[in-house]
Parts: sequence; structure tokens; C-alpha cells
Amino acid sequence: MKDNQSGMTLVELLAVLVLISLVTGIIWTTMSISMKHNSVETTKLQLQQEANAVITKLQREHRVRECYNLNIEEHEITITNCEDQPAFKEILGNEFKYGPFMNRKIQPKKGNTRFNLEVTDLTNPKLTVTVPTEITRYKSE
Repeated sequence: MKDNQSGMTLVELLAVLVLISLVTGIIWTTMSISMKHNSVETTKLQLQQEANAVITKLQREHRVRECYNLNIEEHEITITNCEDQPAFKEILGNEFKYGPFMNRKIQPKKGNTRFNLEVTDLTNPKLTVTVPTEITRYKSE
């Protein structure tokens, strides 16, 4: 070889390609992991918001009704009036899986209502939010 030749050898070119591939692979893996983690956290946040919305609606009804039935089924939470009152039904939630299953007559003036509300993602059953809940009403004399 002549001393005044410039350029890259094949070994140098292969080394650069390997380094670029490694850096690209690390960046791609990091991005993939962060996007998956972001998706899971977004779903958890949606579950928490759903639980909060259901509990807020339930608290509102608990404070204005004399008697109601709380029905928690797998894909729906509803409240209805007791038998001796005019017909009424409100769906509090129907976008996720709910639990524990319950069909309870509630009379707010007789005491507080305690239960654990579970909200589970439909596509990933491992993602569940459990909210211990106590629904209260001001005691009037």
C-alpha cells in the first residue's frame, strides 16, 4: 500500500456498522419498553378514573335516596329503586369488568355501606384496581 492512500478499510466499515446496529438496537428496545409501560399506566389510570366516577355517582344517589338496590354484575353496575318506590334505574358503569358481584338493598338512613369496588381491564385481566369504599350519609335527627 502506498502511504498517501486515504479511506476506510473493510474492517473499519464493518466495525462502524456493528456499532450503529448496537446503538440502534438499544434505542429501539428502550423505546419499546417505555411505550409498553406507558400503555399499562394509562390503562391503570383509566381504571382508577372509572372507579372514582362510579363511587362519586353512588355517593350522590346514596345522599338523596331513602332506599335503593345496588347491583354489581360482571360488566355493569346499576342502582334501582326499592319495590315500594317509583321505577328508577341508573347505570353507574359498563365499560370494564366489575366485582365483587353484589345485589344488596341499601337504606342510607340505617347506616353506612362498606364494600371493595374492583375494576378490571377487559383486555388484560391482570390489571385490576381495588378501591375500599364506605358510602356515608349525614345523620339527621
